[in-house]
This record gives sequence, C-alpha cells and structure tokens, in this order.
Amino acid sequence: MEPGRVEVVAQEGSEVTLPCPVSPQSRSQSPHYAQSFQWVRRLQSAESTVCRREKSGLMYRGAASVLAQRISCAVNYSLHISSVRDEDAGEYACSLQVNRRTIVQNFMLRVIRVSFSNPEAPEGGPLTITCHMTPQPSSLKVSWKLNGQDYNTWSSLNREMRVNKVSQRHRGNWTCLARHWVGAKPQIAEATQALKVKGIENPPLDSALVYASVGSSATLPCLFTQGLAPNATWMRLSKGSPFSTSTSSSPPSGGSSSPSLPRSFVPQAASSVGPWDRSARLEGVEVGDEGRYRCSGSVEGRLVKREMELVTARVLSSSSKKNPGLTLTCKLSNDREVTSYEWVQVTYDNGSVATVTHVQEGETLRLPKPTADDIGEWVCRYHGESGLLGNVTYHLQLMGGLEADGLGGQSSNRGALVIGLGLLVLLVLLIALQIYRNHRRRKMILPYPALENIIHSLANQREERERQQMNKKKSGPVEERV
Repeated sequence: MEPGRVEVVAQEGSEVTLPCPVSPQSRSQSPHYAQSFQWVRRLQSAESTVCRREKSGLMYRGAASVLAQRISCAVNYSLHISSVRDEDAGEYACSLQVNRRTIVQNFMLRVIRVSFSNPEAPEGGPLTITCHMTPQPSSLKVSWKLNGQDYNTWSSLNREMRVNKVSQRHRGNWTCLARHWVGAKPQIAEATQALKVKGIENPPLDSALVYASVGSSATLPCLFTQGLAPNATWMRLSKGSPFSTSTSSSPPSGGSSSPSLPRSFVPQAASSVGPWDRSARLEGVEVGDEGRYRCSGSVEGRLVKREMELVTARVLSSSSKKNPGLTLTCKLSNDREVTSYEWVQVTYDNGSVATVTHVQEGETLRLPKPTADDIGEWVCRYHGESGLLGNVTYHLQLMGGLEADGLGGQSSNRGALVIGLGLLVLLVLLIALQIYRNHRRRKMILPYPALENIIHSLANQREERERQQMNKKKSGPVEERV
C-alpha cells in the first residue's frame, strides 16, 4: 500500500462515500476556503476526470465515465457512488485547492461480492461458491457463514468453495468474510448473497416426524419450491416406527412390496396453495397408520425425495377390581423426540368458555376415585426440545370408570327414578284396563239398539231429577216424603 493512501471496501450493489480532504492539515481548514476541487480515477497509467468544480462554481462531470449516472460530488467535496459495481474498483484521487495550496488524497476502492455457479441450484446437483474482491490483495484470507452461523475457518483456500451435492441445508444467506492487511492493521470486509435451492423445501430434510392423535386428521407435508409443478408420488415404506420398541416395524425387504397406503389417505391436500404443494392428507388417523412415508418428484431431471414418519398418539385407559380407580397413559408410536409430558383438564362453563387447569407432569395420570368433577376432557401434552410437539385428548364419560363411593347421591337418585317409572307403568295399565272395560260394554250394547235407547233415556231422566233437586235446595228447605 502506498503511504497516505486510504483503503475503502464496499459490497457490490451498496453505496460508498470517499471523503475529501482527509489529511490532518486539511481538517484544520474550513472547506469553504476551497476555490476548486477535482476527483480523478486512475486506470493503469492514465487518469480520467470523474467530477470537477471550477473557481467560478461551475460543476463538471465526466460524461464518458461509467460512473456518470451513479455519482454525486457533495458540498463537502466527497465522492458518493451508488449501486457500486465490480468495475468501479480501483484508484481514485481527490485534489483540493485551498489558498494557493493543493491538497491531494489517494484512495483504493475495493469491491467485494459473492457469486454462485447457479443461484437457483437444483437439489442434489453440484455448486461452486466464490468470494471476489477487486482488486484482490495478496494477503487475502476468507471464511464463510451460512445464515449467520460459522461454516468454516479462515484460509486462503476458501475463496472458492465447492459443494458436491446441494441440499436444503445449503439454502439461505452466504456471507463471505474477507481479511487482508492494510499496513500493520488487518481489515475485514464482508458480502452476503442469498442462495435458492430448487427441490422440496418442507420438510427440508429426511426423517421428519409428523404428530397426529388417533381419530383426528393429519397432513404429511411435501412442499416444492414455489413455481415448480412436479408430478409427485407417495409411497408407504413401513408400518409402525423403526425407532420405537413398543410398536412393531415391518420395512419392506428385498423383493417384498411396500405396505399399502391407509384407506383415509388423500394424495393431495384440498388446501393446496399451488401446483408446487404436493402434501398428502389423512382424513381420519387410525391405529396402524403410523410408519414411514415418502414423497418424490423430478426437478430439472433429478429425482428429489423426502422421507418422513407419521407418529400416532392416543390415551390408553385401564381399571380393575383389584386396583380401583382409573389410569390414563399417554402413548406415542415414536417418542424419541419427547422430553416431557403434561396433563391438563379442560372444563367449560355455561357460555362454552374453556378453562385449562394444569394437573401434573408425567406420562401416566392416576385418578384414584373419579368423581363427577372429573367428567370432561383430559389432555396429554407432549413436549420436545423445540417446544410443544402435540397433544391428545381423552373424554371421560359419565359411566366411564366412576366409583360408587364418589356417586352416592346419584345412587339414591337412581332408586327414586325406578320407583317413579314403576308408578307410571301402573297408571298406564289402569287406564288401559278402563278403556278395555268400556270397549266390552259398548260391544255388548250394540246388538240391541232399543236397549241402548232405554238406557240413554233413563240416564237423561236421572240427570233431570238431579238438576231439579239442586234448584229446590237453592230456593229453600223441602220436606222429604217417604
């Protein structure tokens, strides 16, 4: 580096300002004393004017320069460049005329950028990532970060990095950290560029676990890069979980065929947002649907596939005469990601507002003597290192394992109910008997119409006598005659 030259590094596409003057002598002078200033760019042995201001105040700009449309010379004589390009790199000089003195300051502008051999690399293909610095210093060392995390260490060999097989773990922001020496001091610059990987973005890697409770619906994700329209296929690789000791696994072997897909399996979810969404759906998860599934499709002539496992969750209940009470156990077909279990009770008021009450931690919940207060929803939540993984609900019904001691009041109510039903049956029988007797009497009278008229006439006379007697009582006392 030349004595008195200032190093400035800018990322391609950013903005940069070269200040003038920068020497201690010029800082002591007010810039208003400058009669004129000029910015030049040195290309090899030639110089070209970038911008210039005369003593008269007129401003000139180099029309032939590639910088002509992207530069501005500020009132403090600085050179401002917008949308920096790789070809803008090189040497610049500022000359400032102050009180018959000429102050010159030299600059070296370096431009840093990150490039990919394919900025939209297909999954499974090769990729080359390069860190450029123009002009490149002799002592350059490079390290990389991916999405803010260190990817490798400082080395002069890291300027160009090759990935043999790209996967979704390579997707994101690649940052090049470039270090070189300016005199006795190190200078570090950085540039960032985003890499897009075409393929299956969700799930990004194999062996993803999808949790679903038995009886509910579940979605097996298979989301390709937006804009793709692959002809994806689904296959079931095994039943059960290969990682669980409690559930048997039957992976296909040799020439054996793969297990059939569940009967509630729908190849493409109805909520698809586009042709790149090839997710599948199980309308009603059943015991036995757990296991490994695979989604595959073609992207730019390469087969892309993703394997995942459906984990079913359910609550097992048990009770016995020897061990009264109710035991609830939270059971998953694969619990390798589970770190803790939590039981909560959900109750609802008259306004259907839910109240969640924490009960205990652990896989098993014991209700020694269930009462009417225990009727409702018991929810088992299972957590992993990243947080809540899922939950499964058990509905405790009225007769579901409740102890007689806890429902003494209900026993007496049941007795009263039996007595009431008996009285009701007796009343119905008496009414039926009376109806039958009336029917029999009417049936006997029908063959003798004259007899029916006599009976009817006698009944009318009796009613008339009773009416007359009532009238006499109202008018006064009457002597009875024997």
